[in-house]
Amino acid sequence: MSSDEEQAGLRHRDLDTILSDEMDEGTPLLSQVEDSLHEVHEKESRLPIAQLVTVYLIKLTIPVVSFQAQPYINKMVSEMDLPTGRPVGYYTGLLGFAHSLGQILTVFPWGRLSDWFGRKKIIAYGIFSLTLVTIVFGLSKTFVKAALIRFLIGVFSGFIGAIHSVVGELSDGNNQSTAFPLYDSISALGFIVGPLLGGAFADPATELPRWFNTPFWRKYPYALPGFVSGLLGIGSFLLTVFYLKETHPGLARKTRAASRASSRHRIVSPSPGPSRAITQEAPPSIPSLLSLPEIRAICVSQWVIGFLAGSFNSVFVLLAYTPIEQGGLGMPPLRIAFALSIMGFVSIGLKASLPIFLRRYDTLSVYRFTVGMNPVTFALLPVLNIIAQATGPDRSAAGEALLWVAISIVLFMSRINTLAFGIIMILTKDHTPTSTALGTTNSISELAQMIGGSIGVPVVSSLFSWSTTTAGSILGGHLWIVVYVVIAFAGEFSARRIAKYRH
Repeated sequence: MSSDEEQAGLRHRDLDTILSDEMDEGTPLLSQVEDSLHEVHEKESRLPIAQLVTVYLIKLTIPVVSFQAQPYINKMVSEMDLPTGRPVGYYTGLLGFAHSLGQILTVFPWGRLSDWFGRKKIIAYGIFSLTLVTIVFGLSKTFVKAALIRFLIGVFSGFIGAIHSVVGELSDGNNQSTAFPLYDSISALGFIVGPLLGGAFADPATELPRWFNTPFWRKYPYALPGFVSGLLGIGSFLLTVFYLKETHPGLARKTRAASRASSRHRIVSPSPGPSRAITQEAPPSIPSLLSLPEIRAICVSQWVIGFLAGSFNSVFVLLAYTPIEQGGLGMPPLRIAFALSIMGFVSIGLKASLPIFLRRYDTLSVYRFTVGMNPVTFALLPVLNIIAQATGPDRSAAGEALLWVAISIVLFMSRINTLAFGIIMILTKDHTPTSTALGTTNSISELAQMIGGSIGVPVVSSLFSWSTTTAGSILGGHLWIVVYVVIAFAGEFSARRIAKYRH
């Protein structure tokens, strides 16, 4: 079979699956018609709000668990028995790497398993395991144990592709422009809630002595944030088991068929004629998926937006901390935290308003606009240093206001760039060749994004540091900006490649 024939077969497999699964020899024609009408009604109905809220609550658990340690992680590591000669930041960086490595290694297997065994089972196993290791993390007293648990937190966070698939299967072309942006907003909310929990409940024996000044809490000062986050995980697990419905197309049809057969059995006796069980279609192989040019284009675009977003988030903090004379803003930690909180709240607002634009304009056009803002955003970063130099470290109130206006504009534009993450999930669903491959395709796409983000952080940090040295001080220490503007234009090109295969 030629490559074109194989790709065409993938694109039309959904129709064949419906026909073969629904038109069973042992199922009466009336029941087949009822099932088909039921599916049509589901596709034309409004969003299943209760199920989507359940999915959103489950999704909220992942960023809360992953980021609740941020406020206290440096202090926690500094209290461990570490070898001398390296700063604490080196070890906290290793913990971050362990978490990212766990996700990168497992995000694809989790998605593949969800295509075989269903979304609900995989989400339930993942959220239960994630809850356990989160609770244990705060009890870590050695660096090796902390690193291992952070790795496991990354491993058990990898089922995110299965959650993407549930949102895609609960929505359709008429309402996915609402479902996915709101889903993406949950991530931004988790990035705010997680650190707030960690900061509020760390070291409770000192901060909340009225209730927690006991030997246990003095011995394990970072256990309470894990316990509180674990309560959210337990709630998400219970919602998954007792309320979330299976959305995998093949397994959902099996469930309805079994329910209908059971109901029919209570009314009439089964006919003696032969029957054929509903069989679940095996998901296509990875090579067959990657042979599709639209899937490759989406993966490349995911890699680029992950690389650019990870780079910006890292370099902005580095730029803000670096002294003004070295190309930075010379900001103290409290002001950096304030700037990051602005970024988080702006992100939530923009993502919540995204459905308005997706209903008015073509999805791919909005995606290209958000990705196309990356070059402008990176190009404006040197302007912040220019304003900081012009106003000086002892700037007046007017100079301080000018600097914060400029910072707010850059951060606002950077959050426009991150709208691409919600839109690319819609594009991934639209271009997945068969519904049974949605978990696998989401995981491949998510893996590309994670790899891009994990590479972007060390690359931008190294380029920034080198550009501010004497050897790399071409363009006044802003050589790294030129490099990133060029890469950002490549991201816009990758978005245009998707348009070539839009159908």
